[in-house]
Formats: sequence, structure tokens, C-alpha cells
Amino acid sequence: MAASDKAPFGERVKKAIGVEGDTKKVLFPMLNYTATNISTSGAGYFFSLYYIPFLVYVEGLSPTQVGLIILIKSVWDAITDPLMGVITDRTHSRYGKHRVYIIAAVIPFVVTFFMTWYSFGLSGNASSNTVMLYYIAAYVLYSTATTVLTVPHTAMLPEMAPDYFLRTQYNSVGYLMNSAGMVPTFILASLVLNFVRPVKLTVGSFFVSVIGCFTNSLEPETVPKSHYFVVGLVLAAAYLIPLSITARKCKERSSLQDRFEPFSAGYAFKEYALVFKNRAFRQYFIISILYMFATGFYNSSKIFLFKELSDTYFLYGIINIIAGVFEASAFPLNFAITKKYGKQKCSWITTPFWIISLAIVLFITGPKEEGKVWINAVMIIIHTVLYNFGLSGIGFTTSNTYPDITDVDEMIVGRRREGVIATFSTFIKKVASGMMGMFVLTGLEWFGVDTAETAKTTIRASMESGKHAYDIFGSFFGAHFGIKLFSAGAPLLCIIGSLIALRHFTMTKEQHTMIRAAIAAKRQYGAVELSDKDREICENIAGKKWDEMWIGKNPDGVTAHKLEEPVDGKYEILNKS
Repeated sequence: MAASDKAPFGERVKKAIGVEGDTKKVLFPMLNYTATNISTSGAGYFFSLYYIPFLVYVEGLSPTQVGLIILIKSVWDAITDPLMGVITDRTHSRYGKHRVYIIAAVIPFVVTFFMTWYSFGLSGNASSNTVMLYYIAAYVLYSTATTVLTVPHTAMLPEMAPDYFLRTQYNSVGYLMNSAGMVPTFILASLVLNFVRPVKLTVGSFFVSVIGCFTNSLEPETVPKSHYFVVGLVLAAAYLIPLSITARKCKERSSLQDRFEPFSAGYAFKEYALVFKNRAFRQYFIISILYMFATGFYNSSKIFLFKELSDTYFLYGIINIIAGVFEASAFPLNFAITKKYGKQKCSWITTPFWIISLAIVLFITGPKEEGKVWINAVMIIIHTVLYNFGLSGIGFTTSNTYPDITDVDEMIVGRRREGVIATFSTFIKKVASGMMGMFVLTGLEWFGVDTAETAKTTIRASMESGKHAYDIFGSFFGAHFGIKLFSAGAPLLCIIGSLIALRHFTMTKEQHTMIRAAIAAKRQYGAVELSDKDREICENIAGKKWDEMWIGKNPDGVTAHKLEEPVDGKYEILNKS
């Protein structure tokens, strides 16, 4: 094919990532909006990989102290996330009710991110409790900046992408941007944290050392604190760029003309209580919370699975490369399945791989006898491949389903409440992670995971002798049992529960389009009339009677507009007046 016959670059990019529509009107807004994912996913990935090892093995805090840091941050999220959802829904700004907060959060996000990786000389010069208090403050500040950024950013999606499948495309591009944040973060972290200068530095030995950064990770307690300082500073500077793109380029309509109900002490509580009257939301909430509990259990105990149970921490770098490759490899499959069969189907196809991967952990042998380490290494690699390939199924479903819940909510209450709904998307992730962090880390110490013995530091387990699980229930319930329980057993139960809940979430693309068409007609004509079949669909999805919802309450003297299906079976969505 001649160069002149090739499709324009923008068209080739759209085809490669499955985006349909005009490049300037569709692709560029997607890229601008999802640029923030680079920073938030990169930062979140770095935390998931290294924060617990950093605090336990480098800063010398006990698992219980680290769990307390995570718990306090989680409690703070439980306060600030719902408040932020209400605030963003009630904001008057010429920049829009969401974008204004993204602009304000850029600098605080990167500054507080750096603070969570550097204690400004406290470590080694103060008690462990003082160091713990510093990291509580730093983590809470970072969490606040993240809330101000992510709740409005998530809430913007239904407005940026009103169409059912357009939202899937936005989320799909968002997944690619997640990788664009995680991969460079991982590469930089691996190079800085695992690099060992050869005795005789040559081109060849330098190359070998670089490869070794990914294939042979250093034990976490041997990494100097200065390396975390460098990584934190460089990543903070790098994350500033994509956040600035979204803040500058992602436009939103002015909210200066919006009118809101007067604020009162019970207003926020009423707003969130009203959300749970939505059956579709309740189903989404259960699916999401169980999914996040599963990942929270695993992520909080993963470091101990590698370091204490399987003795394969030397593979930590290469394992995370494998994890990224296979999580990304599931994306095209999930996207294709979602496009053809709807947003729920991919969960049923890929999640079984996740379940099998966790079952493998139950058979990993604990004793570090010679020769068994490599058996464990093979099992860990297989586990990682299957875990990350299967992980994205339910995650892809929930991220694509969330914006549709906003439309069902509007059908019930007659208002756009993206901020309130978005709160639960971010709140679920952060609070579930925090709760699991405290529960798992304290639980592991109860089962006898003793970082003082394995890290060869001055850490002293806070649990008194005779109070461990194995002292009470027998030797079987020791450290290895606890690690398997939290990294495999508990996640398995949560995943199965999430799949059971998913069975009840049945909204299709056609049903969602009908709901949006009915809302648009109601706004334009003041009243809308649906067929008995469509009214029943709306009632089943919302969990409320037709005349109890805003969509079914027709003002006196207003003739209802009949919503009719065209010949092609598609509903016409009118322009909102």
C-alpha cells in the first residue's frame, strides 16, 4: 500500500484502541479526560507494590502500626469522599462543577504524594510512634488531595460520555492510560530501588545490572531510604504533566446557572440515603465492594506471600512485569466481549482464571527447604499469569457500569447527581483497601508473621507471647496459614459473592438507551408515556413503582409524549432543552 493510501494517523490510533467517531470530537476529548488516569493509576500502583514493604522493612514500623496508618486514612476517606460528592454536585463555577476541583488538586496531589515517601529526617532520629504519626499525617493529606481530584474526575464521565457504548470506549482508553502510568512507574521504581553498581563498571556489566533490576529484586530492608526519596520526587514531577493536561484541556459546561436545593445539616445524609433506593445501584454496590474486598485482602498480604511464604521475593520485579503484561492482554478480550455481548459477560469469561490462580496459592509449600524455592517460583509465576488475566473481568464490568447508574438515579429523582454516585466508585476502592489493610496486617501479626525475625531489624512484634493464633488453636494456624487465608481464602469467597451478585444486574444497552430516551422526552415535554413492557423494565431496574419515580410523575394539564420505537428498534434520544 502506498503511503498516500494509508489512513490518517488519528484514524489508525482509533482503530487500534476501538474508538469510533470523529478524531477531534471524540478521540482528543477521551485522551484529555483519561490523561489523569496516568497519574492516579501510576501513583496507586506504586503504593500497592512498595508502600507496605517500605513502611515495614525500611522505616521499621510493625505490621500493626502500618495497619493503623491505613485504617486512619480509610476513616478519613469515609468522611471526605461523601462530602466531596455533595460539594461537587452543588458547585457554581464557570469552569464547570467538576473541572474546577481538578484544577485545584493538581499541585496538592503531587506534593503530598512525595511526602508519603520521605519523612524529612524523622526516621532513625525519632521513636517508631513519632514516625508512624508523621506517615499518618502525610497519608491523610495525600488522601484528601486524591479525593478532591478523583471524585470530580469520576463524576465528569457521564457528562463527557452520555452514550452507553461511548462510555465503554472512554473506560477502555482509560485502561490504556492506566498502563501508561503503571509501566513507567514500575520501570523507574525497579531501576532505582534494585540497582546495584557492579564492582567493575563496564558497558556489559552495566547492562547486566539493569536487567538484574527486573529479574532479581533486592530484599526490601536492604534498599536505602534515599532511593525512595529519589523515586518519590521524580514520580511526583512526572505525574504533574498528565494532571495538567486534563485540567487545561478537558472542558466542561459552566454551572453558574444551576439551581440547587438549600443546604442543611441533613442534606448530605438524605442525598446518600436516596442513592440506596436505586436497585441498580444496590446491585452495583454489592458487586463492587466484594470485588474491592477481594483485591484488598490480596494486595495487603501480597508482600508476605512473596517474602514469607514462598520465599520468592527475588522474583518481585519480573513477577510484576508478568502481571502487567497479562492484565493488559485481557483488555482486548474484555473490550470485544463487552462490545458484542454487553458489560456483564466479560466477568463470566475471565474471572474463573482469577479463581484458579487463588486456589494455586493454597498449595504453595511454606518451608524454605533447598529445591522447593524453585517449585514455589513456578507456582507463583503460574498464579501471577492467571490472577492478572482474570482480575480485570469484574473490574471492567464495574467501571463500565457505574456511569449507567447515574442515569437510573436521574430517572428516580429527576436530578443529575454524578458527584454523589461517583463518590461510591472512589469511596468503595479507598475504604475497602483501608479496612482490609488494617484487618489483614493485624491479623497476620496475630497468626505469627514476625517481620523482626525475617527482616533482621530491630522491629519487635507487638503481640504478646501466648496470644498468637497458634498458641490458642494449635500449630497448624501459624504464619503460613494466615498468609494463605488472607491472600487466597478470603479473596476467593469475595469473588464468588461478587459473581453471585452480578447475576442480578441485568440492564442491557437497549434498556439503558430506552431510559435515556424517556428522561430526555420527560425534560422536553414535561411528561412521557411508555409501553407497559418498558414501564415494567424501568420498575425492575430501579426497584420502584413507576408513579413513585420522577419519570412517572406527570404535572396536571401536561400531555404525555409517547415514546415510540422506530422501525430499527432503537429509541430516539431527544436533545435536552
